[in-house]
Amino acid sequence: DAVIEFDARSDSPEGDIKFELYGDGKTHASGYICIFGGWKNSISAIARLDEHGADRQEYPKKGLVKMGQTYRMKVVRKDKVLRWYVDGKRFMEFYDSEPLRGEGHNRFAFNDWATNLYFDNLSIRATTAADQ
Repeated sequence: DAVIEFDARSDSPEGDIKFELYGDGKTHASGYICIFGGWKNSISAIARLDEHGADRQEYPKKGLVKMGQTYRMKVVRKDKVLRWYVDGKRFMEFYDSEPLRGEGHNRFAFNDWATNLYFDNLSIRATTAADQ
């Protein structure tokens, strides 16, 4: 279990801030995929192993990502739940009855889809009792 925090900014009206957690470090969609303003800034999602999979959780609000705005992202995984926060507010949650763990599911990556993205201030640490 871990807490992952970073700043993210898109310089595109398409948004498409994307990052992957608990993957293998080599293959796209080998873990959980978090997408903020994907599909031309129309959907945000958390997916497991397939960003187009039927089990993905969606937040279907258009225009969430404002071009040039920096967002503080935080994802907390404790046991079977991923909680994603944007600018300190709980944004989405994903429950996984069989969480991805161990070898092949121990990497973090930034991702995009042909957009100009910027990331900074990355922090990855183990969860503590205080983390929600």
